[in-house]
Amino acid sequence: MDLLTTLDEETLALILRLQIDDSVELCPLAEAKGKGREGDLSDSQLAFKVYREDLERNAVMLKDRVITKSIARACQTDGNILTASLAQEQTASSDRETACRLGGTQLPVPVEPWTVSSEFLDDEILGKLSALYVTSPLEDPVSEDDTLELIVGAESSGWATSRRQTKRSRRQCTACQDTFIFCELGRASCGHEYCRGCLHELFSASITDDSLFPPRCCRQPITCGGGMRLFLTTDLVRQYEAKKVEFETADRTYCSNTTCSIFIRIEHIAKEKAYCPECSTLTCVICKSGSHLGDCPEDTALQQVLETAQENGWQRCFNCRRLVELEIGCNHMTCTCGAQFCYLCGEKWKTCGCSQWDENRLLARANQVVARQPAAPVPQQAARLAAVVQDLRHRHNCDHESWRYVGGQHQCEQCLHTLPSYIFECRQCHMQACNRCRRNRL
Repeated sequence: MDLLTTLDEETLALILRLQIDDSVELCPLAEAKGKGREGDLSDSQLAFKVYREDLERNAVMLKDRVITKSIARACQTDGNILTASLAQEQTASSDRETACRLGGTQLPVPVEPWTVSSEFLDDEILGKLSALYVTSPLEDPVSEDDTLELIVGAESSGWATSRRQTKRSRRQCTACQDTFIFCELGRASCGHEYCRGCLHELFSASITDDSLFPPRCCRQPITCGGGMRLFLTTDLVRQYEAKKVEFETADRTYCSNTTCSIFIRIEHIAKEKAYCPECSTLTCVICKSGSHLGDCPEDTALQQVLETAQENGWQRCFNCRRLVELEIGCNHMTCTCGAQFCYLCGEKWKTCGCSQWDENRLLARANQVVARQPAAPVPQQAARLAAVVQDLRHRHNCDHESWRYVGGQHQCEQCLHTLPSYIFECRQCHMQACNRCRRNRL
């Protein structure tokens, strides 16, 4: 077991001090045995040097931990006093303002009150911070009378109640289904909890796949602030914030230099020309090719793609100009950029008079759903097909609210991954999706 979690600070400080002193005494012996040239370190000298540096780092970490616990104790001890004092000052200031108004006296220049605030800290997050970095949380308490020291000193009754409920059991990660203690899980706004590894995977995937951006659970965004920030690395948060700007830009422009191709932020765009801060290339924001004089010339390759799209009935998003192809479902399209439009005419959804579905596509989809079931006599098979057709016709605008578990090997219709044991099927539109897609993508 880690000594930092089992010994008190004074004992640890003494052990480290003695080990550092021993290393200083032994180092000259190692230097005397060395036969190398002056200025070059032998293996033993290098080993002693690394060993002593490691001890000194641990000593610094121990001092930081002592200071951290002291600050936590001071905050808990003096927090109520500071809050009461602030309330009294604000009351006195309000009373003085009222007296000045009644007496016709000019109001004094207002002074901003001193306040202690935080963007996201609450009792639960403070408890997790304390358990992760100040105290050592117990994973498996011995008895119900054992107490789990989450924070030093007093704590709120609400958090104390939740602490007593969580100290006796380990919680399950929604994604990987492994169990963890409370301080190792981040809670989404919907109430589901994710471990550090799954959160890292979810945020990393959202950076490379804009259909997973922003990370979601139960259709509610999972932000990298608040309690989730405890489980994400600084580098990942920096990448996420950069991608957030990129993915939230409707008509994105990337550097036309194929060896660069980075996203160009809006502050580097002026007069329909985008300046790349990396390679200094100028890109036309209309045709996305290299900058040119006058009007944007016709892009032959793009025109060929658009002709192919027209021949196959593909549609183009009015917002981000991406081409989309409808395979299943009704004519209501939702692009990865968030725009909703009609697949037949490309206009904004509910602004045209086009039919909401194509009968041939609907029948093909119904046959696909019925084919999942075991073979049956022709009359029964025809009844199944008619039921699914009717179901799809009346429920084509699906919100995917209700799912059922289906055993066996299936392919997710969203990410196209094959699951060997099970799949989830929407009870309304019969879409089959893996657990991640149904929670984080749909």
